[in-house]
Amino acid sequence: MSRWLSTAIAVFALYGCMASAAYAQYSHLRDNIELNLFGGGSWYTHNDFEVSFPQSVTPIEDRLNFDRAVRGGVRLGVYTHGHWSEELFYSYEPNTTHLVRFTPTATSVSLPTRVQNYGVTALYYFHDDETHHVRPFLSIGVGGTLYMLTAEAQAIARDPQRGNLPPIRNSNELSMNYGIGVKTRVNRWLGFRADARGFVSATPSFGLPHSSSDPAQPVLPVSGATNNGEASAGLVFYFFERR
Repeated sequence: MSRWLSTAIAVFALYGCMASAAYAQYSHLRDNIELNLFGGGSWYTHNDFEVSFPQSVTPIEDRLNFDRAVRGGVRLGVYTHGHWSEELFYSYEPNTTHLVRFTPTATSVSLPTRVQNYGVTALYYFHDDETHHVRPFLSIGVGGTLYMLTAEAQAIARDPQRGNLPPIRNSNELSMNYGIGVKTRVNRWLGFRADARGFVSATPSFGLPHSSSDPAQPVLPVSGATNNGEASAGLVFYFFERR
């Protein structure tokens, strides 16, 4: 079973457990749904690594990093009253994966990449009374981050003169998210929401091994975590009345 499928099953199973608990307490689950459409900005930490013997007699200093980007997405939430609600989320952004060599002669490979985050998040409201017009909250959740290489990126990777990384492929990593935000409700069905959120996942290796005894085998010996920050704002559409 692929890592992508395994991650997706884990995420939706967790959400199913959370939603089932809500359903058991409130039979009219459809009357507690809210939809958030959002857009925002995204930025990443970088990861330094070293390629050494047998791929190179002299150690080569490299860096993997991503651009700052614009991100858009959707969140589908189930409000269970009191302090808690749960939501599924999905976001998409066009980005570029950069593999930068610092050791002379310095070179850089840029691979157009589509980054997609998905998962389930629990929200904890500071006020348990939903009649408040302004409701700050904390959030924490789990999911996956899919780094999907475009056709152009794959062509660059296959080209010996540009990428010389023929076995490269999409990378899907288990991730967790955490954050803080605020919701405002202006009338029965419409509100606004702003979030500051962080994502932590394993650094993507794009299907390349961390090491190999074959000198001709491309390697990507990255390790540690990739941290991704997100700041977003958007509209909230409510499908239930304030109690």
